Amino acid sequence: MKLLLLLSVVAYARCTHNFDAVVDMVPGVDKISGRLYLQNYQGGVLISGRIQGLSQGLHGFHVHEKGDLSEQCTAAGGHFNPFKTNHGAPTDYVRHVGDLGNIQANYNGEADVYIHDRQISLDPHSQRYIGNLAIVVHQGTDDLGRGGNEDSLKTGNAGKRSGCGIITIPYATPVQRYRPSPFLGYQSAPNFKRRF
Repeated sequence: MKLLLLLSVVAYARCTHNFDAVVDMVPGVDKISGRLYLQNYQGGVLISGRIQGLSQGLHGFHVHEKGDLSEQCTAAGGHFNPFKTNHGAPTDYVRHVGDLGNIQANYNGEADVYIHDRQISLDPHSQRYIGNLAIVVHQGTDDLGRGGNEDSLKTGNAGKRSGCGIITIPYATPVQRYRPSPFLGYQSAPNFKRRF
């Protein structure tokens, strides 16, 4: 009986929210705020929402490899790059899975985000799974790997981290994240959901 009640509550909650994951942005080196929503959409993931507190212009926007927001977002590590490729534009064949390009902030410092990407995944069995990782917005513009130097092929020269947030899947159960290992082919490691 208790299990049936719990399943009913979860089903109701999912029906009343048209998203599969949520990201609450917190300050890095800048006092930004905002909320993003992620949903499975047409063979990819749709990211929508608004971020406030940015300088006017373009800002690098990426999924990073760790769900750690400490040290002004630097603990989130580098771009999510499970296939060990060079940095690029979202439309490039060769790119990090986490390369989502730039978002544009208006003169009020607000950026309306609407990105549909087919490389990232909300499927916990995919190597491209981004649940519990971090989204980072940078102070500078991502040069999309065209900067002509080594950092361009790693970071896009996007600069310091204005802010970040954890990609939280509210109704997810703990899953195993599969990562390539040079010795064992694939190995699993526990990936626990974030609790509110």
